[in-house]
Amino acid sequence: GASTATVDPNTASDLSVASAAPAYDEEEQQNIAVYKRALPSVVNITSTAVGFDFFYGAYPQQGQGSGFILNKEGLILTNDHVIEKAEQVEVTLSDKRNFKATVVSLDKGHDLALLKIDAPNLVPATLAETSTGLAVGQRVYAIGNPFGLSGTMTRGIISAIRSVRSPANGSLIEDAIQTDASVNPGRSEEHTSELQSLRHL
Repeated sequence: GASTATVDPNTASDLSVASAAPAYDEEEQQNIAVYKRALPSVVNITSTAVGFDFFYGAYPQQGQGSGFILNKEGLILTNDHVIEKAEQVEVTLSDKRNFKATVVSLDKGHDLALLKIDAPNLVPATLAETSTGLAVGQRVYAIGNPFGLSGTMTRGIISAIRSVRSPANGSLIEDAIQTDASVNPGRSEEHTSELQSLRHL
């Protein structure tokens, strides 16, 4: 049968009603929306190179980083240093599917690499058509998949838009975007989304 409870009126004022978890505020809702929208396009990249030890000879070396899907044809952008000297490159999607990748092109001056995988049902990143409207102080998000386990996200602002020297060859990179959003170890080529291109979320 149904159970009943008796409340002592003398202690009723000491009782509090348990409530559900508080609703997300507007800022939290924005963060969650950006994360959910961007995550399917963010990938983990594992590169395998051959190292050499004086005593043991050749041995495999692995490195990891992040990248993001550019289109449904399987093009993926990451950093050149993530796949540098790699003999094998593997991409893990956000849904844990794994695919062998081929290197399409490299831009060592900008530390960029273009990869390609043959995979169905890819979700390309939503990118702004131009960076002309970016401004210092604008909010940015850095979303990565550094170890192939789950996506990570940090948030910050655009700290500066300026020219920098390439660490690879010293060439000038115009209009580089500097941000204070934390980039964790292993999160190379994180998909950085500026809020302006995600207003519709």
